[in-house]
Amino acid sequence: MKVEALFVVEPNKIEIMPVEISPPQYNEVQVQTKAVGICAWDSYLYRGMDAPKPCPYRIGHEGVGIIIDKGEGVKNLEIGDQVFAGTGGDEMMATHFNVEYDCVAKLPKKETDYAKWVGEPVVCVVNILNKANIQPGDSVALIGAGYMGLLTLQGLMRGSQAGKVTVFDINDNALSIASGYTDNCFNINSEEGKDQINKIKSEGGVNIVIEFAGNQQALDLASSLTSNAYGKLVIGSWHRGERTYDGTRWHTTGLEVLNIAPKSTLHFRDLTQGTANLIEKGVYDTKRLITHTAKFGDMEGMNSIFEESIKKIDGYIKGVILFD
Repeated sequence: MKVEALFVVEPNKIEIMPVEISPPQYNEVQVQTKAVGICAWDSYLYRGMDAPKPCPYRIGHEGVGIIIDKGEGVKNLEIGDQVFAGTGGDEMMATHFNVEYDCVAKLPKKETDYAKWVGEPVVCVVNILNKANIQPGDSVALIGAGYMGLLTLQGLMRGSQAGKVTVFDINDNALSIASGYTDNCFNINSEEGKDQINKIKSEGGVNIVIEFAGNQQALDLASSLTSNAYGKLVIGSWHRGERTYDGTRWHTTGLEVLNIAPKSTLHFRDLTQGTANLIEKGVYDTKRLITHTAKFGDMEGMNSIFEESIKKIDGYIKGVILFD
């Protein structure tokens, strides 16, 4: 079957081109796409960075849609079921895609707001908080209040045993959104933010720091805010390239460092349906964080949303491509 798919044909240039999609194989479902989220990785791929192969290449791994066909071996899913992909491939920004059935989760019946069910990032956050193993009353500092950081903040405040949660960022718009979940939000470049950082350090640090900014400054800050004994540093962001760290501090404080990505969990796919349940219950409110959308096929709109995802302009937090 011929479908239309988005390709990065050269850095900062995308085109829609026809491709052939095979019938779903054993254990696969075929999904008619209704929405695909734009991940930070997609914004890098748009620029030709971190690419899996030379241009042209396809992108998209946060797909949502309706099952239109299924292969042998598929369990507990039927044609017509609405689903989101929690993992399973990087070519979902197309009118249709195939994915293994255990990579998807069912949506509530007759759902019409597909954008709010871009669930793959939430699965990643659930994985992060599971592995962080937050104990009752643990103090937590969150470094980075972008989309993933804000999702993590929702999970911390609505679905964890954390005690005091403090948020740091340099973006006042993101911090304004974060303040809807906790009063302890600070711009690290402000005098108030600097005072709060010094206060945490003087009090011996916090039990757990979750870092989501993905740069050297954030990593240094995250490391410095961890407890002087039995602290835990959770690296949730993708640090591209080399980084340095204070090995003396890490060793002398007995710091536990968790580099959490999907491959850090053997049974990552098993998190998908449970994550869907958490979204349905309102623990994670993805819709509140979607700030930009564009229609698939609207090249001006799609180029604009990719540019905004890079520059973080016009209040950008999360972008989603919508399909008819």
